[in-house]
Amino acid sequence: VVEVQALYRDPIHDFGFLKFDPSHIKYMKLVEIPLAPEQARVGIDVRIIGNDAGEKLSILAGSISRIDRNVPEYGHMTYNDLNTFYLQSAAALSGGSSGSPVIDIEGRAVALQAGGRSHEATNFFFPLDRVQRALKLIQDGKPVLRGSIQTRFKYVPFEVAQKLGLPEETEAMVRQVRPHGIGMLMVATLLPGGPGSLAGLEESDVLLRINGDIVTHFVSLEDILDSHIGRTIDVTVVRGGETVEVSVAVQDMCKLTPSRLVTFGGCVVHDLSYQLAYTCALPLRGVFMTTSGDCLPDMDDSQGIIIDRINEHAVSNIDEFVEVLRKIPDHEPTTIVSYTITDIHTKESTMVSLTHQWNQINMYTHNNSTGLWDRTKIKWSPRPTDIKPVNVRLPELTDPRAGKAAKLMQSIVSVFCGFPLSIEGINKPRAADYGVVVDAARGLVVVSRRTVLLSLCDIYITIANSLCIPATLRFMHPEHNFAIIQYDTKRIGDSNICAATLSTKRPQQGDPAYMVTFNRTSNTMCVNTVVSDMWDISITPQFLPHWRCTNTETVHYESKLLSDFRFGLVGDADGCVQCIWMPFMKTHKLDMTAGLPTRYILPALDALRRDEEPQLRRLCIEVEPLSLIAARAGGLSDSRLEEIQHANPDRNMLFIIQRIELLSKAHGVLQDLDIIVSINGKLMLHIDDLNVQYTHDALDLVILRNRSEIHLRVETTAYDGGVNKLVFWSGAIFQAPYMALRQQSSNAPSGVYCTDVASGSPADQYELMASYWITHINGVATPDLASFEQAVRQCPDRTYARVRIVSFDLEPAVLTVKTCYHYWPTSTLTKDASTESGWRSSNEN
Repeated sequence: VVEVQALYRDPIHDFGFLKFDPSHIKYMKLVEIPLAPEQARVGIDVRIIGNDAGEKLSILAGSISRIDRNVPEYGHMTYNDLNTFYLQSAAALSGGSSGSPVIDIEGRAVALQAGGRSHEATNFFFPLDRVQRALKLIQDGKPVLRGSIQTRFKYVPFEVAQKLGLPEETEAMVRQVRPHGIGMLMVATLLPGGPGSLAGLEESDVLLRINGDIVTHFVSLEDILDSHIGRTIDVTVVRGGETVEVSVAVQDMCKLTPSRLVTFGGCVVHDLSYQLAYTCALPLRGVFMTTSGDCLPDMDDSQGIIIDRINEHAVSNIDEFVEVLRKIPDHEPTTIVSYTITDIHTKESTMVSLTHQWNQINMYTHNNSTGLWDRTKIKWSPRPTDIKPVNVRLPELTDPRAGKAAKLMQSIVSVFCGFPLSIEGINKPRAADYGVVVDAARGLVVVSRRTVLLSLCDIYITIANSLCIPATLRFMHPEHNFAIIQYDTKRIGDSNICAATLSTKRPQQGDPAYMVTFNRTSNTMCVNTVVSDMWDISITPQFLPHWRCTNTETVHYESKLLSDFRFGLVGDADGCVQCIWMPFMKTHKLDMTAGLPTRYILPALDALRRDEEPQLRRLCIEVEPLSLIAARAGGLSDSRLEEIQHANPDRNMLFIIQRIELLSKAHGVLQDLDIIVSINGKLMLHIDDLNVQYTHDALDLVILRNRSEIHLRVETTAYDGGVNKLVFWSGAIFQAPYMALRQQSSNAPSGVYCTDVASGSPADQYELMASYWITHINGVATPDLASFEQAVRQCPDRTYARVRIVSFDLEPAVLTVKTCYHYWPTSTLTKDASTESGWRSSNEN
């Protein structure tokens, strides 16, 4: 393997040049292959040397069957060549040999393998005429100039030209001058506003002469265009039997080809390219979004998006795009108007809110000397925005069946959460649902953890479907399915927001319930029902490990209508919320809905109301109900059985430990499948009995293990709030083992875990995968993130680093990853409450 430099890329044709240092080749003799485009003839036998189907140094046979076919069409929204002939061959290639030399019997390259039809023994070769010309210019140290009149030509047989009006005498004259030709060039596509269109050329014009010379071949056409950049050419065409002469200005094709691109928040935009403009005959202007990224997930980039306007500002190139984007204030609702190249008649409007923390604007410019794309950071300079309170009116519920619960409708708001990074097993770019205002004076809102999946996020609240404001995360419960967020009350003027009152009571079977919610048409409604049952939630762990609700009792209701709703407030007869009907995450694509009792929320909410940060300690275990017959099989004594049945006549169960988190104080003291009999002298008969863990430094447990009761004092572990630092290296994200990972792992080989890998990065190329533990870098142990960061920062650029990994299934291996700091620098992201976003970025290497 040797380093190469991208020396040249043709603006439209399917070839380029790479340069390497021959002195780096030590164990083989280099032999150059002469280029001989003139030797490509119908009927000659050829050999294709490449790695067909991934097989290195394969040599396959074929023969050239045609040398004047039009360019193959590879499909929509992809690269397609133009204004050249292709060679056609009878050769059974299966892919993987693109760019391989096509060798004749004398060992000369007559073409390059370019593509083929997968279900037929037909392949397409690119002719070497323009390759040979470019090579000679590069060897002479001269620029490779390419001319264009923004016109796509197509080679048509004389029969077709006759139908288009080619006179017989003209055909006879052309055949006499070009006796080996079988057709002529026809204007197939004119880009609106291009030189060809402005000069008066029209589609279906048959090209006859340029500057007085008959031109029927693409090589002749391109020779003329390449040698007349900045000048005009006299073009003669046949149109409907008449001869038409026009003067056309020749442009520099290299200047028409995008040489800059802009990235922000995972989005990639550049000026509309030559090839895509030809796809739908569009003017060669506009900002093309090739990747919509995580910050614009509603925009489908597969259809080819062109940005037409940002707010009131029209944008026709990336300079205008950047100038508008960089001045948008953080969190300000921004409207992006766009259309697709497949449907230019329909414009769509997308509203987004951006922050400079996650949406750094970078301009990449192609460097012709190095072949690299050099990055320039664009300074984000949002103008200050004065907070002006807005009056809002939440919809009211007038259904008399709701009773006192009708007032709860005025506490429901919409919550949107965007995730700039994929970490902790979460690869969703966003989540949205409803939340409930629980303190209007402080702006506190309770929302499902299915919506706030990560602490690293942007949160927005929409009130009355008319005002969108930013919010901050105040608390995420590690086990129960809720988070508390907060908005700035100064942004709210006159409103009818009414904070919901949370009940402290545990719902009982048969209790009346009044659920207020929105139906599918966003109208208010009420569903009256009764409590049917309560049971402890059980969600199956997934790979990759992500957060799950555990150790929580959920409430269920008699009415089947509730299953049609994702969110609702279930009030009692007094109008207090007894539970919140909300989604619980099972997988990234599958949820379940159930009622979360409000008694779980009150301790954290009360602390925030006292202007204190909620402090929790955890036993760090996951338990599930266990029938008494199973407990007896595990050694439960008859006296204990009688005691439990007497204390809890409606539920005959205990709880068994299913998982114990790695690195917790309980790990190594408690064991999987221990049966908990009592906590601090009280029988554990209900899942809520485990909540004592949140406020105690240690717990006295009686457990059943190996058919015997054991008394243990187990220390609890302080809840750290989740991830607090990330390290970015070679396109991968690394973090300390997070809660879900610790729950599902039986061993922690290291304190460094790969949580995500960017597509196309060195980490991706060299098969470093999310779910790998990292134990060593170049032989240096990395027991924690600090040592890992120190080790990778010592890896020189463009060198191979030995990475010792252990898979999720504890299989060790060693990978080599080649660093490329030009595109994939090393940096960190650290939680910092003093910053506006709550996170601080380090300098890149």
